[in-house]
Amino acid sequence: MPYVVELDLTPSDFRQFYCAEDESAAAKAPAHWLLSAVYGRDLLKAKLRKERPDLNVSYWRHGADLDPHLECMVDSLGLRGWVQPATVAARVRYLKFVLSLMVAVENGKPIPPLPL
Repeated sequence: MPYVVELDLTPSDFRQFYCAEDESAAAKAPAHWLLSAVYGRDLLKAKLRKERPDLNVSYWRHGADLDPHLECMVDSLGLRGWVQPATVAARVRYLKFVLSLMVAVENGKPIPPLPL
């Protein structure tokens, strides 16, 4: 071989199924913690289903494309200032409150005040 080829290969050069769009989407974190919480996201999707039935929000699909709409639902429900629960007791209170919110949203009743 009359010439020398120098390659600086790194582990990232050997990735399979690389897509720059997936990487940029994974780098972005949801703005509010309810979007990454399972029951919180279901609550926001239920509220979005009530307010915007034209979007055909799925019950089962995650739907990352709905994140901007779900962010608006956080403000609509008045939950922007709600701090993510850290202790077990706070998580239990979170689950009870989200359940009561879900029932209120589904039945069209007034939303209970945020617990402190």
